[in-house]
Amino acid sequence: MTAGASPEALIDQLTIDEQVSLLAGVDFWHTASVDRLRIPAMRVSDGPVGARGTRYDGPASLAVPCSTALAATWDPDLVERVGHVLGRETLAKGASVLLAPTVNLHRTPVGGRNFECMSEDPYLTSRIAVAYIRGLQSEGVASCIKHFVGNDTEFERMSIDSQIDERTLRELYLVPFEAAVKEAGVLAVMTGYNRINGPFAADSEPMLRGVLRGEWGFDGLVMSDWFGLHSTVEALAAGADLEMPGPTRFRGQALLDAVGRGDVTAEQVRGAALNVLTLMDRVGALASEGPGPELTRDAPDDRALIRLAGASGMVLLRNVSDESGTKTLPLTRDGVRRVAVLGPNAALGQIMGGGSAHVTPTHVVHPLEAIVERLRPHGVEVAHAVGCTINRSLPQLDLRLCGPMTIDYFGDPDDLEQDDADPALTSTIGTARLKWVADPIGRSDANPEYGARISTTFTPDVSGAWSFGVESVAPARLLVDNDVVLDNAEMAIGGSFFGTGRAEVTATAALEAGRSYKLDVEIRHRRTGMGLGGVNIGAEAPYAGDRMIDAVDAAAAADLSIVIVGTNDDWESEGWDRAELDLPGRQDELIRRVAEVCPRTVVVINAGAPVAMPWAESVPAVLMAWFPGQEMGDSLADVLFGDVEPQGRLPVTFPRRLEDTPAFEHHPGRNGVAPYLERRLVGYRWYDTVGREPLFAFGHGLGYADVSITSARMLDPFTVEVDLTNTSPRAGVGVVQIYAHRDGHDGADDDADQRLSGFAKLDVPAEGSTTTVIALDPRTYQAWDVNTHAWMEVPGVHELRVGTSSREVAERLVVQMR
Repeated sequence: MTAGASPEALIDQLTIDEQVSLLAGVDFWHTASVDRLRIPAMRVSDGPVGARGTRYDGPASLAVPCSTALAATWDPDLVERVGHVLGRETLAKGASVLLAPTVNLHRTPVGGRNFECMSEDPYLTSRIAVAYIRGLQSEGVASCIKHFVGNDTEFERMSIDSQIDERTLRELYLVPFEAAVKEAGVLAVMTGYNRINGPFAADSEPMLRGVLRGEWGFDGLVMSDWFGLHSTVEALAAGADLEMPGPTRFRGQALLDAVGRGDVTAEQVRGAALNVLTLMDRVGALASEGPGPELTRDAPDDRALIRLAGASGMVLLRNVSDESGTKTLPLTRDGVRRVAVLGPNAALGQIMGGGSAHVTPTHVVHPLEAIVERLRPHGVEVAHAVGCTINRSLPQLDLRLCGPMTIDYFGDPDDLEQDDADPALTSTIGTARLKWVADPIGRSDANPEYGARISTTFTPDVSGAWSFGVESVAPARLLVDNDVVLDNAEMAIGGSFFGTGRAEVTATAALEAGRSYKLDVEIRHRRTGMGLGGVNIGAEAPYAGDRMIDAVDAAAAADLSIVIVGTNDDWESEGWDRAELDLPGRQDELIRRVAEVCPRTVVVINAGAPVAMPWAESVPAVLMAWFPGQEMGDSLADVLFGDVEPQGRLPVTFPRRLEDTPAFEHHPGRNGVAPYLERRLVGYRWYDTVGREPLFAFGHGLGYADVSITSARMLDPFTVEVDLTNTSPRAGVGVVQIYAHRDGHDGADDDADQRLSGFAKLDVPAEGSTTTVIALDPRTYQAWDVNTHAWMEVPGVHELRVGTSSREVAERLVVQMR
């Protein structure tokens, strides 16, 4: 290749075979190289909470708050700074493209990947997504926004037909993608697994060539989701450039044959290959020597930002005063001698959801340790009890009880039986949950055979019969001091790893506290249909008492109880939706019983999406922490103890019951179809329009300072000036929200009562005031016209509602549009 050659010059030097080779990955994470012209491979990496790199057992990564937590900050400037961190993380993994952000809407609160998404509202999602992309791409890497479009359920996720009418698509589900293209200049788009009104997303010519490339002028790369391409001719004609992963199923020789038959033109191939080269050129990959090494970076400034972002997204939902008029939060040490920190997510917080978004964090600060660090130096006793468990399977092996963990890979699974067999590769790992999506030894075989032995020392902190569990794709066995404790070779396939693996097998071993045991897990991976491999190692200590009674007793003896409840990746993960809003296990019972014996009880919800709270009125304080990233414990302590002002606001409505939600009657679909019959009435739009009372409204969130909106005025129809006042002695934060309402309806029965059209987040000094100017969404007074297939101005009287949530309005401004 001539140094500095442009993609346009380079494409004409490629043969048709070489152009076709660029249109499919060669493995899970790399595009093809063309050695003849010195075109290197390009690496992509999963996001959106970090850049994992090519291996689930590879170098650790910084783990930022989940996307819902980022949206809960209502702070695009902060999110843009987080985007910079993710860009630097992507480069550290030798990658050029981060597969993020996810901007599908929260159509229902039980969507399995809601934590990967941002909000139920398209405008808020678009503002957060644009900031995320700008920060990420400013570091010289590409954002691949996903999943285009209507990929809103995990039910039958590889085939479900999302049937969405034109107006709903335009006014809701397409909005974040359009903003990403037109405002942020996103460089890549990933199609969804689902069908869109018939065709698969990657085959949808109306969406890809019509809307994305035609109307919006997108000139970047379109890639399929992994195994989300289903055709040779239709996908290329529609505008899907890159099939992922490789080796190819629908490109390669199949595409060359289609060209030979005349089903695909050489010009179509050339255009798609040029899009691949152009993206490589834009991120510097074309001029590189290929993907770089995968490294861990653990910059203190980035960790501090993750801590701040985690705290900034936490939402104070409830905070009532006691008889003396003192609010429960922030916590003080006055009169506090003993604190009970309770719940299944207290000692081991959940920092992220499950599935492809998972990364191995550089470290994790858990809630219990952070609270203990704050209190014990001041002589406050901290008691801990789990209260109940929520795991569907055994909890992940606690690496804090383990020595260094290594993994040996062997080219032949039978080498595990040979004492003198040398491993082909040895590395250290920092997780007990591993997934392999390619040959871990680096061979070119897409469906390899190999053996793996994970080894560590395990030093239990409790004596008795420990439970161990293994779920895996390939046959696996667990050994303690070389004795086989369990072997799952006879288990049937279909219970784990997206249906390709075995369900968990458990067994017990009598262990002595303080004694170190050799712990090994051996996996014999034979050829499978997808080439997918993986193993989850679980362990649970014996418990002689009653967890619930012990927690209630600890609360009864405490001056203050902090109950940390929620979900984990057994419940919120790619691959399945939640079946209900209820907290799993006996957590509701735990909260009720603790509140009965300890009036001063704070409930912290550690989950990625709304949960039901039948106990909400019986506790004085409730804090939504989301999945806040690896600095979780310190972020939480910062908010609980008042070092950081609560400033998160809900990016989704919290319903009282699942039956109260707008898509309840239609989700998840049936007979291969997901009808979006609620149409434009999603989230708060539905609650506000039909008059249904939520548990907590969209946009709701409390602070410790007393900040209020004192006045608002219109500078012009698209600009509003708002005054805020803080009457308290501590600095506060105001999040002003403006909702647009129009008198009468546009003739459709799904016309929403109001829609978010602008917002601003600002600091308000103690006992002071401030003023902000808010620019409204340019489409505030527009609607999509299905007759002209274009945006139209809606004349008449409009009302701008200025407030602090969708239900808390401080000022109303009238606008007459002609």
